[in-house]
Amino acid sequence: MFSLHHTAVRLYSLTFLLPHGLRRICSRAIALILIGIAPGLYAQTSSLAQPFIPNRYLVVYRNAAIPGDAELRARSLGTHLLRRNERFGIATVQAEPGANDATTLKRLTAQPNVEYVLHDRLVTGHRVMLRPEATYLPAEPTPPTLSVHAAGPTSHIERDTTTNPPAAIPAPPTPSVPMANDTAYNSPDGWAVRQVGGFGRNTPGGPAHGPWDTTTGAGVRIAILDSGIDARHPDIAPNLALNLSEVSHDPITGLPSPCDDGTPQDQQGHGTWAASLAAAAAGPATGDLIGVAPSATLLNIKVLQRMPASSVGNSGQTLASQCAAGQAGGLLSWVIQGIEDAMANRADIISISLGTLVDLSTGEGAGLKATFDRITYAASQSGVILIAAAGNDGLDLTNSRYIELPAQARNVLTIVASTNPACQQNLTPGATCTPGPVTLAYYSNYGTTLNALSAPGGSYPAAPDGTTSGWIRGACTSGLPSTTEGPPSDPQHSFACFNLGHTQYVQAIGTSASAPLAAGAAALLRAAHPTWSAHQIIETLRTTATLQPTLPIPQINATNALNTH
Repeated sequence: MFSLHHTAVRLYSLTFLLPHGLRRICSRAIALILIGIAPGLYAQTSSLAQPFIPNRYLVVYRNAAIPGDAELRARSLGTHLLRRNERFGIATVQAEPGANDATTLKRLTAQPNVEYVLHDRLVTGHRVMLRPEATYLPAEPTPPTLSVHAAGPTSHIERDTTTNPPAAIPAPPTPSVPMANDTAYNSPDGWAVRQVGGFGRNTPGGPAHGPWDTTTGAGVRIAILDSGIDARHPDIAPNLALNLSEVSHDPITGLPSPCDDGTPQDQQGHGTWAASLAAAAAGPATGDLIGVAPSATLLNIKVLQRMPASSVGNSGQTLASQCAAGQAGGLLSWVIQGIEDAMANRADIISISLGTLVDLSTGEGAGLKATFDRITYAASQSGVILIAAAGNDGLDLTNSRYIELPAQARNVLTIVASTNPACQQNLTPGATCTPGPVTLAYYSNYGTTLNALSAPGGSYPAAPDGTTSGWIRGACTSGLPSTTEGPPSDPQHSFACFNLGHTQYVQAIGTSASAPLAAGAAALLRAAHPTWSAHQIIETLRTTATLQPTLPIPQINATNALNTH
């Protein structure tokens, strides 16, 4: 059993969606994450008591300044400097397999100007239960022309380490006609977007007037740090302006995963789902969803990939079956690089639906908190609004010994999950939807120390698509173009929407929906007040959020926020 005093890095990919009786038997441990091992990774990490990658480190320098000779210093210790995060003063360092981890850690820490050294971490999530949506397959749209930080049009860039500001990313135009072609929004499926304030402009499905009368988010850039985005999805393609993968090709650790080719394309489904809730495009030939900010620009920054489920009792199974059972996972160093690249590409908002439970009484836990504080503070000071999911463990985090990162890092807005008022939460098997109060979703982390706001995450009961349901419909990925389901070992195969194959829509629940929905609301407010600081945007969202007797955590309300001056 994995206990809370261990630091566990987890992807909040949706929720653990087990039948309620089984969930009660297994209690909170069901939601804790198993550490997944891709072929070629170290066997030492198979133990839950050791949830990190030996011989791979984050070296954090004093005054956020990496020395010019850091690479030479690393070589002198028999290690390799893989990445330099200059904005944050953090370097990623790799030792050779078989090196003594404790000795290397001690020697790195003893270098001049090093503040502390942490282990990099590999993460994966439990299998989730999802509801597939009816497949919608219009004519495949032309992939968008993607502009990127000083690297020209491309779908997969080599990193540019210059400090020159990126060229401006053009914003999609604000629709000039009512957005009447999005059939899922114009149905009960659109409840989550409408609940936070995604309505107006006489758009069928919601109130005729609302936040969209003022703005639909044009000119605002939302970075989605996740498993990638399906660049050809009709709800995504019109708004996608950046495709970037942080998944490094590292023969020492065996990455990228054999279940994922490491490109920016989403081969898991989670990132596409999140992106569509924040900013699915509206209007003719754009699929059947609308996001909260349908004219905002999406920046796809892939920090997670599909990993094989090789650490959860799948010995003897084929790679294809392990990949099909796998979840999205990544490295902490990729997340850090993703935040830095979001800043470099002038993101206004960063939406993060992954996290780490940290025990501050341990040295590694305290170091992780200090590291994330440094990163998120720097991002906030540059004007970026950071929004993170609270997580799906059902934990009361009021005890300040345990914190969520990045959700509880400095200047980050934490979002917990709320339910659908048209389908009150009911975990009884076979229950059907009835109207009722909005409440905290059963799986959502909570607690006074989170200082959170809430946004829809959904809950049981589920129902067929197009009908009233507690679940949230979003876009999913059809994998790489012209491929069928399978490991990407040849051009004919790729993985796509979780374990559902190549399908474009899915129903799911979790705080991973709550964060991008809140990001969409923040984008509307940013578009209306482009000169406001990140702090002003977040504080306005706080002071205008709706407080309800059955939901003590205030809920995001873009209507109220846009009515402030």
